[in-house]
Amino acid sequence: MPVRRCLGCRQSESKDLLLRVVAENNQAVLDESGRRPGRGAYVHRSAECVGASLRTKAWPRALKEPRLDLEQLTLLVAHEDDTEKNRLNG
Repeated sequence: MPVRRCLGCRQSESKDLLLRVVAENNQAVLDESGRRPGRGAYVHRSAECVGASLRTKAWPRALKEPRLDLEQLTLLVAHEDDTEKNRLNG
């Protein structure tokens, strides 16, 4: 299996363990199938890694798209945080 590097923690991991993101129409789009056309970048499926990648502004550089809308990634982090809070609270 090919190895890719997570934009959040910078650890190399098997491609099938990471989430692929591509740029489409100036938006970062999650590529669950791994088959969307275009340049892709990878991140672990954890709020910590996605959050770290957003804080370092790694996505526009990695996808070579300077005006990139990161709404889907931001929502992914918010959803993961809510899920974690619910799991810890009951």
